[in-house]
Amino acid sequence: MGETLSRTVTQNPDLRSLECIRCGGHQPVGDHPRGCPSCLENGTPANLACAYVPRNGTSGVPLPYEGAPSLGEGGTPLLRADLGGDVDLRLKWEGANPTGSHKDRFSAVVVARALYAGYETVAAASSGNAGVSLAAYCARAGLGCEIAVADDTPAHVLTLMRDLGADVVSFPEAGLRWRHLAAYLGSRTVLPVTNVPVPPVGSSAFGIEGYKPLAAEILAELADRVPDWVVVPASRGDLVWGLYLGFREVCGTRPVPRLCLVEPFPRVAAVLRGDDPHGHFPGATAVMPSLAGNTVALQAVEAVRRSAGRAEVVVDAAAAAGTRRLWRSGLPLEPSSAAAVVAVDQACGSGAIAPGSVVVAVATAHGLKGM
Repeated sequence: MGETLSRTVTQNPDLRSLECIRCGGHQPVGDHPRGCPSCLENGTPANLACAYVPRNGTSGVPLPYEGAPSLGEGGTPLLRADLGGDVDLRLKWEGANPTGSHKDRFSAVVVARALYAGYETVAAASSGNAGVSLAAYCARAGLGCEIAVADDTPAHVLTLMRDLGADVVSFPEAGLRWRHLAAYLGSRTVLPVTNVPVPPVGSSAFGIEGYKPLAAEILAELADRVPDWVVVPASRGDLVWGLYLGFREVCGTRPVPRLCLVEPFPRVAAVLRGDDPHGHFPGATAVMPSLAGNTVALQAVEAVRRSAGRAEVVVDAAAAAGTRRLWRSGLPLEPSSAAAVVAVDQACGSGAIAPGSVVVAVATAHGLKGM
């Protein structure tokens, strides 16, 4: 089935290269799981981003590939939060995607890339949502799927991945998953699509493009009003960087929204204070596994810096309390998503978000997946 579908996938003719987000150097269109080769050699690893030929008079958000099978991802609702407070808070309800999280947007595009380039299997490291999503989209496309997980991944999540046809490989430490994926570098049959190097750069540049339509949807749902803030839970920053790229394209000459990155302990916040972005950041989370990790990818820092945004730390206790409050308000979110709403409350309380602001919190995943 994958071989048949590969003939229906087309590459955007305007896709000209992949551009380093740090040095600005260009690489040929292809798979670069370790990011920019020059920056990696210099000890300053950085991801690449798709670069397109400028077209006058065109509109919309360009994507690198079309024609892969879809499960109906995207077009998720923007809900009024109705939680009180002094801001106009909306929730971009990504739990409405087919497998219950924003990861479906990434999976749809990265699977299209795999089909177009002739790979047989997609491989990824995941704490849950990405693995379930990729397993579903690979199954739909007739591709193999391998998910590397940590031993403490919940059993029901592993069952979902396996029921969708994925091969699941487990490791005692999360970092060992990246080493496992690195064994596929240079493979012509297996495509690793999540982070490989240490320090990290982030996931596939093609998959990250799948997050750009979120920006267009938010503007359309706000009648072309650019929100003052968009609040995004983040680990390595794939989603927040994709949102920045999307807003940069759809806002035209207007400033992009300020992006508030939400994390369980200071990582990007520490870098913004002057810490080495390629260092190790102490901390842990027991309730927000999607936001875990003790390293930073430059793309997360750049999304905040280029949008004149900020990083907000939400600790486990606050995330757990916020999750309970949201469920009792009829908004079932997983804790990693609920942390975005908690971050809004905190930033409003500190004065970082001004009264009267229009704020969009990206509710990344549905809480019912944990049942």
